[in-house]
Amino acid sequence: MEEEIGFFDRPVVRAVIIAVLMFAAYLVLGYYFTWQDNETIRVEEARLSAEYGVEIKLSDDDINILLQQSRIRQLKAEATDMGLLVGGLILWTIFFSQFILPVRKLGDRLAILDRMMAYFSGFHGAAIFVENGNVRARQDERQKSGVGVVWLDHASAAVLRTATQFTRTIGPGVHFTRKKEYIAASVDLHTLTQVVGPNDNENPFTVSKTDENYQSMQERRWETRAMTRDGIEVVAAISVTFRIDSKPGEGNTPYGFNEENVRKAITEALVQGAKTNQPVWSQMPAKMAVDVWREYISRIRLNQLFETPPGRDQTTLQIIAGLLRRRLSEDDVESVDDFGNFTGGTMLCPETVKLKQMGIKVMGVRIKHVILPPEVEERLVNQWTTFWEKNAKKERDQIERLRRITEENAQSDALTEFAKMATAEYQHTPARTKTHALYLFAHGTSQSVIRNGSLMKKMAKSDTSILTELAHWLKDRS
Repeated sequence: MEEEIGFFDRPVVRAVIIAVLMFAAYLVLGYYFTWQDNETIRVEEARLSAEYGVEIKLSDDDINILLQQSRIRQLKAEATDMGLLVGGLILWTIFFSQFILPVRKLGDRLAILDRMMAYFSGFHGAAIFVENGNVRARQDERQKSGVGVVWLDHASAAVLRTATQFTRTIGPGVHFTRKKEYIAASVDLHTLTQVVGPNDNENPFTVSKTDENYQSMQERRWETRAMTRDGIEVVAAISVTFRIDSKPGEGNTPYGFNEENVRKAITEALVQGAKTNQPVWSQMPAKMAVDVWREYISRIRLNQLFETPPGRDQTTLQIIAGLLRRRLSEDDVESVDDFGNFTGGTMLCPETVKLKQMGIKVMGVRIKHVILPPEVEERLVNQWTTFWEKNAKKERDQIERLRRITEENAQSDALTEFAKMATAEYQHTPARTKTHALYLFAHGTSQSVIRNGSLMKKMAKSDTSILTELAHWLKDRS
């Protein structure tokens, strides 16, 4: 980012103003010393005139003799002042230059002093700060060709060059540029996300041609436009997250700085025509993602896009999203035939190879949303509605069958449980007569009901009493 500066803030203008002021001060001092010399001559002539009683005018030789000592003292004073001025300027420049930039090595401190002296002489180069890949400098700074300095923050890197060649790659920290060396381009070391295709809440199929954003929306539509095997247009918004490949902490920065990969990324972006007045970043990851998207969409029919293939737990659209990420970040991936079916084999990923050659690592690829022509979307919705109704009817019939089976099983289990309760006393006391057998049956049933709290709550007290009385009555007659 370049900053406009005022006329009087320009270093050259300031230097001229200071020179004029110093010259004016010199003239004032010269006038003062001349006046002082004239005053000395006047006093001496007055003394001699009073001593001899006549008016005396000193000759040039007498004046030179009279002022010789004064002029010698004046020259010594001027030489001393000049020595103190120059020495003080150098010493204070050395002192303050140590606090301008965060450096530790002696060579870097001497380089700062050299740049300071070059600045005072007007032969200095650019002094630039790079923040998040953005170059911050005054408007005329980058045009200077002398020795200079570049300070990059923890998330920035750059490539330096001359008029004929790239010279070196620099990362976070302070770097000193040579004569006629300047920044070719800079990059942001953060993880970046690039989105291609329609924006959120944007439908290029339904927008009116009179809309002021119509043309831009159509351009974004064509960025990711793909055709299915049955000739249906599908538009998607695809986001690609990537960064310049490096290890965390590499290059003494938490974002990672790999000199070789930064050089590859910047030179590749410059070859593609990237603008250098902002952090350069490659369009290749997004373009590759779109190419792979179109490749897979062209192999399937529209209905397949939202279906779940046999043996899979994801729809074809979700599978394609996963394949997009893997094609841009892994060495190989499952191969798919011309009809969208997995072949069981694998294929190499040329996209990953190309990105590695560019020094770029893709962290993720996501299909944000898919847009279809309105008539196609309506037809799909109708098909899905019919399909869902059929499925709902099948599920309802299935649930009804399961309910009947459950009821029958529950009745069978209840009868079995009742038989066990009713005949429990037969296991300990054999029946002597039919009446005694009925007694055992009635007594076992009443005792089981009494011991079962939930069953007691469901039965009326009168039923329990009748069952108990029946058991006593049968006991008396057995």
